[in-house]
Amino acid sequence: VQWGDEVFVNCWSYDDKILVVDAARETLVDSIEVGPQPSSLVLDRFGKLWTVTDGRTAGIPAALYRIDAATFRVEKQFRFREGDAPSEVQLNGTRDTLYWINKDVWRMPVAAEQLPARPFLEYRETKYYGLTVDPDNGDVYVADAIDYQQQGIVYRYTADGDAVDEFYAGVTPGAFCWKR
Repeated sequence: VQWGDEVFVNCWSYDDKILVVDAARETLVDSIEVGPQPSSLVLDRFGKLWTVTDGRTAGIPAALYRIDAATFRVEKQFRFREGDAPSEVQLNGTRDTLYWINKDVWRMPVAAEQLPARPFLEYRETKYYGLTVDPDNGDVYVADAIDYQQQGIVYRYTADGDAVDEFYAGVTPGAFCWKR
C-alpha cells in the first residue's frame, strides 16, 4: 500500500512487521511491529493503514490493527478470540467501511472502537477463501475454493447483504482486482 512517498509491505511468513519503504530511493526507512504473520493491507480514507494477523502462532491471538500511516504508530489493536484466523481485509469504495473474513464475513466502520458483535454475512457450508468489495456499487464478492481441486465458486451480495448470484471461477478464486 502506498501513502505519499512510502510503501507499506507486510512480512507475512513467520514475521511480525510491516516494512516502510521509501519508494523514490527504494530503501527501507522503518518498520512497524504488529502480531505474527500480518496479511492483507489496506489504507482507509483517513490515512489509516489496516492489517490483520492470522493467529496461527501458538499463544498469540489474531488481531486487527489500525496504524497511522503518517506517524507509523499503531493506534488500535482489536484482538480476536483464541482459534480465530481472520484474513482478507478489504474496504468499500469510499474507504470508510472495513470488511474481513473470520469464518464469516465481518464489517465495521473504520472509525469503530470495537469489533462488531455479529457478522455481516454468515458462513455457508464451506470455507470462505477470498473477499472483495465493488468500489462502485458496494457489492460484496466472497470466494469459496471448495476443495482446492475443482472449480471454486464466487457468491455476490449487495451492500445490504442480500444474495444476488453465484458463479464458478477457477480452482481457488480469491485474488480480485477492479478496473477503474
